[in-house]
Amino acid sequence: MRKGANDFLGIIGENVARNLPYVEYARRFDGLGLAPIAVLVAACGTFFVPLPWNVVFAAVVLIVTFCVHRMQDAHRKTFVARQVAYGLLAIAEDCLKLLSLDGRIMCISEVGRRLIEAECADDLVGIDWLALWDGPDARQAFERARAGQSTSFSGACRTMTGNLKWWTSTFAPVYGEHGKITAVLCKSRDITAERNLIDELRGNARVQKDMEDHVDAVFWTASHDFQELLHVSSAFERMWEMPMSVLDADQTAWSQRVHPDDLPALRDEMRTAVKTGAATQSYFRLCLPHERTRWVRADIYPVTEDGAVSRVVSVCVDATDERQRLQELHRLANTDSLTGLANRNAMMDALVARCEAGAPFAYLFVDIDRFKSINDTAGHIAGDAVLRAIARRIQDALPEGAVAARPGGDEFTVILPGAFDQESIARACRMFALACHRPIKVDCKSLTMTCSIGVALHPDHGRTPEALFISADMAMYAAKRAGRNTFRVFGEREKDDLARAHLESELHGAIRENQFVLHYQPQYRVDSGALVGAEALLRWNHPTLGLLAPGAFVPVLEESALIVEAGHWVIREAVQAAGRLAGAMPSVCSVALNVSPKQFRDPRLVSVLRHALKRACIESDRITLEITESALIENVDAAQEVLSNVRAMGVRIAIDDFGTGYSSLSYLARFRPDVLKLDKSFVDNIATDVMVRTVVEGVIDLAHKLGVIVVAEGVETQEQLDTLRDVHCDKMQGFLLSRPVPLASLMETAGVKEPESVRRVVLS
Repeated sequence: MRKGANDFLGIIGENVARNLPYVEYARRFDGLGLAPIAVLVAACGTFFVPLPWNVVFAAVVLIVTFCVHRMQDAHRKTFVARQVAYGLLAIAEDCLKLLSLDGRIMCISEVGRRLIEAECADDLVGIDWLALWDGPDARQAFERARAGQSTSFSGACRTMTGNLKWWTSTFAPVYGEHGKITAVLCKSRDITAERNLIDELRGNARVQKDMEDHVDAVFWTASHDFQELLHVSSAFERMWEMPMSVLDADQTAWSQRVHPDDLPALRDEMRTAVKTGAATQSYFRLCLPHERTRWVRADIYPVTEDGAVSRVVSVCVDATDERQRLQELHRLANTDSLTGLANRNAMMDALVARCEAGAPFAYLFVDIDRFKSINDTAGHIAGDAVLRAIARRIQDALPEGAVAARPGGDEFTVILPGAFDQESIARACRMFALACHRPIKVDCKSLTMTCSIGVALHPDHGRTPEALFISADMAMYAAKRAGRNTFRVFGEREKDDLARAHLESELHGAIRENQFVLHYQPQYRVDSGALVGAEALLRWNHPTLGLLAPGAFVPVLEESALIVEAGHWVIREAVQAAGRLAGAMPSVCSVALNVSPKQFRDPRLVSVLRHALKRACIESDRITLEITESALIENVDAAQEVLSNVRAMGVRIAIDDFGTGYSSLSYLARFRPDVLKLDKSFVDNIATDVMVRTVVEGVIDLAHKLGVIVVAEGVETQEQLDTLRDVHCDKMQGFLLSRPVPLASLMETAGVKEPESVRRVVLS
């Protein structure tokens, strides 16, 4: 090694010498001039010095010349060595120093001076370098170098300013002539930053290990393809109850403890995290020894580097308590606290599952009859006891696969799987009825209860939970109407009730969304056929069913409070139409509109009518309110007051459908109507039945004597019109001359064009 190093340095010296002019010139002078001069001096000396001294003189000259040559060559080599040393020291990043055999600094590089934080390199010369080190490592390594070995060690020593630094040092012996070690060369590298980083990393690793050892969570790090486990924390042994050595031997051993039903879902979540680059979560069960189960929640986090997932980090925690709490919350959320049966939520979930499966089943709605009387007479504690007893009996009576629930109050619902005919349904309902009917002892009292049961069959009576619930509920109310303590299967009547209920819900939207329109049936003079009036009739422009006649929805309106709101809208629209007709067709002197009994009793009727007339700016006698006899006689005094207020405004009064109610002549004298409208039932037979004609003729004659105008409704044949003309009826309306039409069509048929100024005033 030393020979190779000398050869390497010799090559460097030769190259340096060639590039130094002084050295090259000196070498040439030695080679070309020194030897001839020595020979010349020796030759000349032989002539001037006598023998034998001339021979001695020549030998001395040659010897001196040889010595001078060797001294100059040594000087040149020393110069070259210094140049090489200066260059190496200048480019070295480490602290280079030459130590004497007793360990003292002989010289040090400039870089070394800066690293050891000395003001001047000369200040370091002579310092015992080995004494600066803590511990014996430096001296031991130095002794090995003195013995001829190249050796290294690492340790800490303080700089000249007192700062502690860490170094890694290498010793190399320096040989003199005859192979004797004359000094030791030392190269020291400052590794303080690296050492601090290592200490920091070790500290972090200790903290991480302490956390992993004391936190009940398993930290995993795996390759992006999950083929290699890069790190698994020590908590794995506690959670999986499996030695780490097993996992070291087989990195797939962890999956052997995962429940077979949960493993596919867990692997799917792992793959999803890698594909999407987003965190995912999965719950799974561990099958532990002694048939124990532990729930684990795994949070999976992909680590992305350079736009791709490089590894996956996962944290697994024991979720057994969490799952038990969730299961308990789920049980509480799906269990009736009073009876222990399933509640409404659980029953709806069961219905959803059954409907999605598509298999037939029966859905029973059981309502306890007159249960409120138990709470009122015996108290709520007794009522609760009754409900618990009935719930137990229903539960005991359930066949295999059936589900019972208490949605609330005194209602129970039951799902019976399988297909049912009328006989099997009756048998099942009787079973539940008998269970409820058996006496129940509460506080030394014996209570006997009955129940009404409604039945809906899937899929005949509904394919969704909501539809089945409504069908069974309506069937139950049908059983209530039938006298209680019985059952009813959803049938045609219940379908009609359901349709009406659905229609009522749609009517709310019809009013909000302005789906109602008015059509007008013209009224003509019987004697001349002249157009003299019109009756406003309500229509529903249904978004899916099209234009609906009043018979399809008005009865539903009348059964609800919607008829009043709809009636107010009719008044406003009909009065506006009367204003337009007054401007375009002055001969049409009256627009009639119907008022329902509920609207007639509404205290806002008079104010709504007054506001509409004021807004339309028309004469009040152009409006006729048609009121049925039943609305008038329900409360005669109240009706008389309303009629007085309406008549005081100048609005005319008509009794609608005269002849179908009580038709008391005393009412004609008391209410003093302006118009009497003959019901269609009289008009239908007036041309063929002499008695009907006689009655109609007598009514018309009496009305005329009282100053009342008679209008015949529902005229559909020419014979009916001729007969009405013969008995001197004043006006008529019916399909014979015109069906109800929109206002624009009525005006177009009459051949008139509405003045634009009138239209703007009325619509403004």
